[in-house]
Amino acid sequence: MINFSIILADDEQQILFGMKNGIDWESLGFSVVGTAQNGKEALELIEEYHPDLLISDIKMPFMDGLELSKIIHDNYINTKIILFSGWDDFEYARRGIKAGVFDYLLKPIQEEELNNALERATEQILKARGQKEKQSRFLYEIQKNKVALRDIYLNHILSQNQN
Repeated sequence: MINFSIILADDEQQILFGMKNGIDWESLGFSVVGTAQNGKEALELIEEYHPDLLISDIKMPFMDGLELSKIIHDNYINTKIILFSGWDDFEYARRGIKAGVFDYLLKPIQEEELNNALERATEQILKARGQKEKQSRFLYEIQKNKVALRDIYLNHILSQNQN
């Protein structure tokens, strides 16, 4: 099974503990590489681990989930973000979309809703990895054949100049 890295962030210790230990992340294909109690700690972990996914509360001290999401979206484009909140406020969702948030869940988070969000995030992560892999192979082939392509091009130019 493919293993995706995940960071969990919430300022409420009990919720953070419950998220980390109450969900069988490994069976879902995830490995929790870190937990944070505020946005600043989460950003430090993201800079260190470059995770596939961040699940974070919106309201946290030092840096809220929306500000954190914007920084991640601008600098770590491959990290998917799922935000959650106890507030059913459309403004949060709207701002989350602008900040590149993948999904927005309301507390208390329902298991089925979380599983659906994780499934969709997994699909997008795999798709992005596939595109990155194709791009890497393409660049490798260009590098590998650069000399041959240059020779073909030069021969083409020389043959045109002789006519």
